Amino acid sequence: MAQTEGDDPTIAVRTGIAVGDVFAGRYEIQKLLGRGGMGSVFRVHDREVAEVIALKLLDATMATPEAIERFRREVRLARRVTHRNAARTYDLGEHQTWRFLTMEYVDGESLRTHIARARPSGARAVEFAIQIARGLAAAHEAGVVHRDLKPANVLVERSGRIVITDFGIARALQGSDATLQTGGLLGTPAYMAPEQISGARVEAPADLYALGLILYEMLTGRLPFSGGSPMAVALARLHQPLPELASDPNIPPRLAELLQRCLAREVEQRLHSAAELAELLGAISAELGADSGTLSMPTASFTKGTRSPSGPGVAATPTPSSARALAVLPFRYRGPESESYVAETLSDELIDVLSTMRGLRVSGSGATARFADAGDRDPRTIGAELGVDVIVDGTVQLAGKRVRISARLLDVGSGFQLWSERYDGALEDVFELQDKMGRRIAEALRLKLEDIAHRGEAPLEAIESYLRARQLARTWDWKGPHGAAALYERCLALAPEFKPALAGHAIACLRAWFLPSWNPDEPDWEARACEAVQTALAGAPELAETHLAAAIHSVQHGEYKPAAESLRQALRIAPTYAAAHEYLGRLQIEAGRPEQGVAHLELAVELDPGLVYALPDIARHHALRDDIDSYDRQIARFVEATGRDTDLPTTILEIRVAAWYGAKDRIARVRERITDNLPETDSLVSFAKTMTAAHASIDELRAIFQKVFDAASNPRFAALLRQLGAEAAMFHGHEDLAMDYIQEASDGVLLDLDWLEYCPLLGPLRERAQFEAARALVRGRAEAVWAAPRVDKAR
Repeated sequence: MAQTEGDDPTIAVRTGIAVGDVFAGRYEIQKLLGRGGMGSVFRVHDREVAEVIALKLLDATMATPEAIERFRREVRLARRVTHRNAARTYDLGEHQTWRFLTMEYVDGESLRTHIARARPSGARAVEFAIQIARGLAAAHEAGVVHRDLKPANVLVERSGRIVITDFGIARALQGSDATLQTGGLLGTPAYMAPEQISGARVEAPADLYALGLILYEMLTGRLPFSGGSPMAVALARLHQPLPELASDPNIPPRLAELLQRCLAREVEQRLHSAAELAELLGAISAELGADSGTLSMPTASFTKGTRSPSGPGVAATPTPSSARALAVLPFRYRGPESESYVAETLSDELIDVLSTMRGLRVSGSGATARFADAGDRDPRTIGAELGVDVIVDGTVQLAGKRVRISARLLDVGSGFQLWSERYDGALEDVFELQDKMGRRIAEALRLKLEDIAHRGEAPLEAIESYLRARQLARTWDWKGPHGAAALYERCLALAPEFKPALAGHAIACLRAWFLPSWNPDEPDWEARACEAVQTALAGAPELAETHLAAAIHSVQHGEYKPAAESLRQALRIAPTYAAAHEYLGRLQIEAGRPEQGVAHLELAVELDPGLVYALPDIARHHALRDDIDSYDRQIARFVEATGRDTDLPTTILEIRVAAWYGAKDRIARVRERITDNLPETDSLVSFAKTMTAAHASIDELRAIFQKVFDAASNPRFAALLRQLGAEAAMFHGHEDLAMDYIQEASDGVLLDLDWLEYCPLLGPLRERAQFEAARALVRGRAEAVWAAPRVDKAR
């Protein structure tokens, strides 16, 4: 069962089962975790035992007698293995036409994903291998050989526990399953033992061979044998000698000797006991010492079968390259012949979008057309013919009104897969789908190609800090010794010219400056941000991210026209850059172009579904126009995407909208949520509580907001706080105080013409001359953003 990161988290395509459904009267569907050739895996809440577990659902179209027997066998075999390093399988069930099994939910990610993002240290690699060996020892003692051990079938829990999963093609050493075939080519070629490849009898040493390959890959970032395809890599084990392990600087000498015994070609020369292997690894671990670093893990949760951007047998760390020549092969098509044009036009769409990106040379469709019917698409051969460095290959599959698009990025030097992703959608509007998917694939490729192009500039430790910083940035965790800004600085201390980190650090410092500061010992974020932006512009001007940083810097100083120009530059470099579309959308909504702004925000979410904070901005646009149904739909999208309804900025928006329209029932519902969930130290909590209080005097409001104003040094955030202050004052009937706050904001950097024009709470102020003067000032500021530059003509 393979999971593609980026799958729609709310619905399982072809099953018709959606988040919130209760399956079999017992299992509440929380999230689609993955899909594979046989069906889907969901995270579910088991109502009977009040626990979160994983539910594997056999696709009804795949429910052949053989597939059902595999399901039964997986349960029979997996339930024999009871060990903390082997995933527990609970039960096999049937509901209506569905067959399903339930199993342990592991909050973490696959080892494949883990090592593809950042190779573990030697000490941690040995620690992981010990746990795998212990899990195998328990399986072997129960009479079960895994037969398909690989990084994708090993999970890394957030706590550091290792869990072996998927006994689907396992075979018992004894008992009723012994009559099943024990030879034959079953398993993943890249991790097969020589006896599996040759079709000989497969027993416990085959699992130890696979573990040896996994350990070698963790230590070195590659597999010991090479070839043009996974099967060629597998066959190399039958004909090529094992590389000299002792000469590899990544492998400690004692570990080289042990790996030699695990990877012996002849079964008789190999280690035969997983328990013995665990013991020997434990002795080596004691010499190496423990890895005291933090276990790097993304915020998303995964369960069994997570597939990483690298496929089976692929080196975890792609070969760095600054070359940017690329070819898109005609996508393979599976489905009714009458709809085959979908694949052809998708390839063309992708070429068109990629061709607009600076620094990327893309072969036209004419150059790749001859490979449309090629049975063997060896990327090394094709790359040599086309003179490119990377190739995009993919498939389009139609089933009824649903379409699935899979895309892969392949390195032509090694033939290895560098990235892969899968997209599902409806075929209702095929041209819209092609446009949307083409842009999404293009943006994902852009990010991966930037990563590949610059990784050679930085050592592994710097890359790890960079990736951790980028992950924290998505959760707005900017400050502190372990925040995104500090991690970017750690990366740049090791690799001062690592361009993605230069841009990332600039954005992190700007975001940190935007947030109010309650700690007098905090750094001078304004000075740091200015210096970081200048450094990025000097050292990485070719990156779209650098120009987004310049735009943010201009906006925070109230210089909106230069900000718009920087955003245009970012989108000229990378037309699919989602974060630039998001930032431009916010700017347009505030500065008199709301319809265009909403379109950019929607596009940003299409390109990167992780940019969920665009949704409350779209919701606010609808609320200002009294379209509460559309507002509610956008808030529901946000809650569905994030899985939480206690997000502070969104809660503040809900309070504001309820107050705009005097919706006491909504205010009461939000009041119930904020009582326990909002942190007392946050600068916006005061606003939340004043807006949900029955009464607040003018003196109380002044005291509350002055304290908040004093903590906000960023002009942009200061203007936002005065907007909130004006709303709180109007909500409690203090019009003069509200007008004071609006005047202060407009005298500062306020750009939000949309709010001044449409906010219902401000209605009583709009007849005041002072308000009209403030609105005229902001309107002029907004119009200047989009005004064409003046050209002085010679007289």
